[in-house]
Amino acid sequence: MPNQYNYNFSEETQSYHFTTKDDIEYKVAFIIDHTFSTVSNLEIDNVYQLIIEKVSDKIEKFDANVSETIKDIVSSFFNNELNSMIYICDDEDGKSELRFNVFDRWYQTSSIKDIVTKVNNVIKCTNNGIDTVIYSSLMYHNDNVNKEVIIEIYQTIQEILNEK
Repeated sequence: MPNQYNYNFSEETQSYHFTTKDDIEYKVAFIIDHTFSTVSNLEIDNVYQLIIEKVSDKIEKFDANVSETIKDIVSSFFNNELNSMIYICDDEDGKSELRFNVFDRWYQTSSIKDIVTKVNNVIKCTNNGIDTVIYSSLMYHNDNVNKEVIIEIYQTIQEILNEK
């Protein structure tokens, strides 16, 4: 069974850092996301965007301990029942769908599945005649008092993107 890497929180960068056995450094951050407030004209607090960044330039081999570490960081994030998290899979290298599927496997095998719900949204939009697919997910604690509003807003994002 995989173990997690030791990680630490940097006050300076407001992010978690860990280094793998192959000396590859990762940074994990939860950045306040104002999209839900902007879209709804309501004050929606505690919505964050998850950012996972491989800091090192080294080529990475599969390392199950990376996913265990990220799962632990995300699990700790949901110690606050009011927190919600959205993540959008970067497609700069054409691997957004792969990242989306990996994160889904992480969730399906995680211990938080019983207390945190994940809603997927594959957004198909057209911008200047170019079709784009955005892979995203929303996660929220089942006891979050704002979950109905958050879900409703999340489901309207595709409509808003297509209008623009």
